[in-house]
Amino acid sequence: MKIVIGPVRLSYAHIFETHADLNDNQKYSASFIIPKKQTKTVDKIQNALKSMLADKEIVNKLGGKTKGAVLPLRDGDTDRSEDPAYADSYFINASANPDRPPLILSHDREEVVDKSEVYSGCWVQAVLNLYPYDKGVKRGIGVGLGGIRKLRDDTPLGGGRVSTGDFDDEDLDEDDLI
Repeated sequence: MKIVIGPVRLSYAHIFETHADLNDNQKYSASFIIPKKQTKTVDKIQNALKSMLADKEIVNKLGGKTKGAVLPLRDGDTDRSEDPAYADSYFINASANPDRPPLILSHDREEVVDKSEVYSGCWVQAVLNLYPYDKGVKRGIGVGLGGIRKLRDDTPLGGGRVSTGDFDDEDLDEDDLI
């Protein structure tokens, strides 16, 4: 099931190049932070999940059971409590296989050429594909990453940029400055 969510805040963005997942598989991936007060987006995701779990064909793909199925909408206050960017928010992780890179667009729906334009911390819309999976021990609803459209800038998440003020002469000798 395809859904479009946003505005959401982009995090852990591996959207221009693949990155190894926990099983060492190369994937494009991203996390999308959804403020809890953004009920329209939260409701859209929850309704899509409810609809899927009510579909007999999908339930069959889940081994005939929905109880215990892993659902992708997670609570940042409990699942990422150590990260302040996830406070008072939900989040959803999505990925794409190397042969299907996500489409990355600017606000004006132009393909992004400058990779620095879309980064962890900016606000985006995301096209996601929800699908059922059953891997024997683990079953649930997975999330495929179809595309991202940048909406607006915000403070970058993660490691910050170095500025001229980060350098000082405290540990240097006069000879080091020649």
